[in-house]
Amino acid sequence: MIQQCQREWDEGDTGRSTFNIFPKVSLQSANWNRAYVLFFTGHCPLPSYLHRLHLANSPLCSCGEIATPIHYATSCLLRTSWHMKLPKPSLEREWYRLWGGVMPCYVIHCLPKFSLES
Repeated sequence: MIQQCQREWDEGDTGRSTFNIFPKVSLQSANWNRAYVLFFTGHCPLPSYLHRLHLANSPLCSCGEIATPIHYATSCLLRTSWHMKLPKPSLEREWYRLWGGVMPCYVIHCLPKFSLES
């Protein structure tokens, strides 16, 4: 059963932002706070997500770029004190996986909170 679920998860075309963080199907609970999962998968009140749901007129951040989690964490001019190094495209999946334990907790905590306030 788990192997079939894993095969479908690996081969699927939906849920890829979640797949980048949780690539393995498991019955064990992940060590991630719900707010962090929502933020890093982009399922939170970011302009890009709200625009996708037709709840915002634009997907752009106040700085003019598309407001994605990676944008807020690495390149947004309004959030420079929380910037982290942008990963190479080939390492982006690994970069997301590291968020759960390697990145400083205060940075992870502040990003979702700050994005909700903007």
